[in-house]
Order: sequence, then structure tokens, then C-alpha cells
Amino acid sequence: MSIQDKLPEHLSTLRLKGKTLQFVVYRGTALEDKTWSETHVNSTRNGYGQVSSVQSHNILKRECWVRLENGKERVIALPDDSSFAVRAGQAITLIGVHSKHLEKDTVYYIALANHASEKWAPLNQVAMIRRLAGTNSAAAQGLANLFVLATLGIGAIVLMLFNRSLHSNYVVPLNQRAQEIAQWGFQQS
Repeated sequence: MSIQDKLPEHLSTLRLKGKTLQFVVYRGTALEDKTWSETHVNSTRNGYGQVSSVQSHNILKRECWVRLENGKERVIALPDDSSFAVRAGQAITLIGVHSKHLEKDTVYYIALANHASEKWAPLNQVAMIRRLAGTNSAAAQGLANLFVLATLGIGAIVLMLFNRSLHSNYVVPLNQRAQEIAQWGFQQS
């Protein structure tokens, strides 16, 4: 059950770069927190078809199953650092955002708050931010890659500046609003 109508007006919307975002919150209960490691192995071959090098790296994955107040269950990918913890049975709030500037009828989950620990964590926001910034299309990505290849060093600097701009124009204000909503939610419990 969404308690969007209970969010104070100053928390329910946010304007970023001329686009209005609507925030929603879903209360629920954590069912399970799972952590596992995946190993990715890559190899290269020399001119004779023989394996010349092998590289591997481990990726830590975390997810949490939650049951929302409306009875629906969701699996949420958690940040892989250990700074956010949740245990089965703890009350949580899932913070989401939607907008006419995003995919229609889609809520993007941007943060998860644990009421028992009064901690919150941002979730993966990359797809939503790319959509908001208009950099999600294959054409935009292709042009960016072409620019980087064509200008090499200068292109890498421009790309780095663009990423910083996305961070300061979208990530920082979104996370600030998510923190405000989480703090408000902790006070409501």
C-alpha cells in the first residue's frame, strides 16, 4: 500500500532540470537478506589459439526480499557494501519515484530504509538517471563513444565532466530527498 498521500507536500515532489518527479513510499517487512559472491573469468588467446592469459574477479551481490503492506513481494538489489543491513521481520520503507519524463507507469525504487536501525541506503539509480538526462538511447551512447574515440584524451575528460554533472544535477538531489523521506518515515513509526 502506498502512503504517497501521507507524504508532506514538500517531500512528495522534486523538480530537477525542469522535470517534475513524484515520490512514493511503500511500507513493508523484510523477509530475507541474501549475500553471495560471483566469480567472473576471462581469458585471451595468442596468435596460435592458445590461452595466453586468464583473469578473474569476484563480485559481491546482495538482495533483500520484502513483503509490502499490500501483500506483494519484491526483491530489491542492495548495495554490495556492508554499511546497510536488514534482517527478516524488520519494518522497511521502499522509496520510489515516477514521472512523465520516465517510463510510463513505472516506479523506480531509489532507496530502502530500515526502521529498526534507522538507516537508509540508496539503490541503483543508473537506469532512471539516464532516462531523466536523456542519455539512455543507443544513439546517445553511440555518439558519446564516438566522441571519446575521436578525441581520445580530451573525450575522456569531457565524459568525466559529464558524469560529474549527472551526479551533481541528479544523484545528489535525489539522495538528499530520499534521506529526507527516510527521516520522515522513521519519525512516523
